[in-house]
Amino acid sequence: NLDNLKKIKSITNLIKPDVIINLAAEVNFIKKTKKMYRVNSLVPKIFSQYCKKNNKHLIQASGTLVNGIHSLYNHKTKLSPVNAYGSTKLIAEKYIQESKCNYSIIRFGGIYGKNGPSHLGINKFINLAFNKKKLIFSGNISSKRNYIFVNDAAKFIIDCIIKKKFGIFYLGGEVQTFKIMIKKINFLLGSKKKIIFKKNNEPKFDQVVESSNFFKTKSFSNSLKIIKCK
Repeated sequence: NLDNLKKIKSITNLIKPDVIINLAAEVNFIKKTKKMYRVNSLVPKIFSQYCKKNNKHLIQASGTLVNGIHSLYNHKTKLSPVNAYGSTKLIAEKYIQESKCNYSIIRFGGIYGKNGPSHLGINKFINLAFNKKKLIFSGNISSKRNYIFVNDAAKFIIDCIIKKKFGIFYLGGEVQTFKIMIKKINFLLGSKKKIIFKKNNEPKFDQVVESSNFFKTKSFSNSLKIIKCK
């Protein structure tokens, strides 16, 4: 229970891990919850203090929401969160940096895979396709994203451990339009039913993550083929 800060601290000191990988978060993009600051900000602070004291490695999953809403995300992008989730994740990053521990902060733009959380729309379409449901998209089909495949996210975390990559990193996958992504999902995972693209007046708006260190990721099509085999 990450909401119990005393237990988190005592368990960490008892287990004495060499590496802490913190992928946990209290997720709510609409409103601030009671647990959000404790889970998203104070738990990473506890982990960073432990890692500093014991010379250990902390890997913190963060996100581009610490930057707010932009068309391109990289180290030059302004830090301007627009909701409580982004703000609490940014506070966590600051606590970690202030601790001066060995850290790898990874800012993901969105992670997709089989049974991925539905707050990321692409996961919802993957799950619908698996269940042979019709895919209905409402939005601008020309807008581009480059979400990261969960296997690639895991591979990057392992690289950070083995190669001792310290610092702040951005991680994204292949850049695709929503139209292309949904068509590939339907073709490779779904029943190939006709996709319904609902027309609306939403303007085209890209959100692309520029990956750090030229990390090589799988193509969107190849990642879907892996998902299909699982």
